[in-house]
Amino acid sequence: MIFFYISLSTYICFNIIKYRQIFSDLQKNKYSLKSYNKWLAQNSKSVFINKELLSIILIIIAVNFDLKIIGISTVVLYTILFLLNYKKKNKVKVNYKLITRSIILILMYIGLNTWFILDFISYHNALIIFDNTAFYYIVLVIISYFSYLIMWLVNIIAIPFDKIVESIGGKRAKSKLKKNKTR
Repeated sequence: MIFFYISLSTYICFNIIKYRQIFSDLQKNKYSLKSYNKWLAQNSKSVFINKELLSIILIIIAVNFDLKIIGISTVVLYTILFLLNYKKKNKVKVNYKLITRSIILILMYIGLNTWFILDFISYHNALIIFDNTAFYYIVLVIISYFSYLIMWLVNIIAIPFDKIVESIGGKRAKSKLKKNKTR
């Protein structure tokens, strides 16, 4: 399992750059679900037909080879993808909406990795030894490829939290106005 997480180092670096681009695109659409849907529909070709299609090779390798080959292939593929996307400059303005979506996204990945670890422990504590690590690679590759759709889902989940934060912020602004009027 340690080898699995070490092999994901370049996967994580690539996804940080990719989600930075996605956050930039989401901010350009002002976090609006309608405009993000419209933007996704208009840019579906560039979003889904790109260099990351090479990850299909990784899925084929995961199905047919052992874990060391899968791990090495993962490092090589995501290093190449990282280097191809490294020079792109995406300006992202940090605000409460970005933070909310980042937290939801991080919690999703923590939940996924918790499932991986619990699954790994349950199989290795049993009398039969079965390893799902190749399946973990496949899941992560698919999640990375469909990250624009995952951000769409994260955006839907974040909308109620945005309203809560806005209502709290509105109450604070009103209380500041009242203090200034009484002076």
